Amino acid sequence: MPHLSGMKQKTANIDIRVEPLPQLVERIDAWHTRRSTVRTGDLVVDLKTRIVSVHDKLVRLTGKEYSIVELLSLRKGTTVTKKMLVAHLYGGLEEPELKIIDVFVCRLRKKLAQATGGKHHIETVWGRGYRMRDPDQMSQPPTRERQSVRQ
Repeated sequence: MPHLSGMKQKTANIDIRVEPLPQLVERIDAWHTRRSTVRTGDLVVDLKTRIVSVHDKLVRLTGKEYSIVELLSLRKGTTVTKKMLVAHLYGGLEEPELKIIDVFVCRLRKKLAQATGGKHHIETVWGRGYRMRDPDQMSQPPTRERQSVRQ
């Protein structure tokens, strides 16, 4: 047994199970089914039906826009880089320039703001990417003074 500094050595029975891949995928799918919706403020993303709604009203999104909302919602509060978004959207096949993500996010923000009465759910993390946040918890936009310090 390896030496653990500052801790008493105890014998423990550890059961390590390695599941075959199909069973693991089945368990992950079951977990996703149980957690089929992700809520961020008024915005609800149904992962099973691939529908985004606000107050039970459908928000019409393109496939790419939905994929962005999906990834940001699943990683709510965490910064998602543009490279991660491109990989999620295109799966490594003929990936376009990263600037296309800015275009998708701009259109997506307009649609979400219109559906939520002007609330903004997608926060820009300058120099890094984007993150999904509850509009009531979003940080204030940087002032000119704070912007000049960054440059």
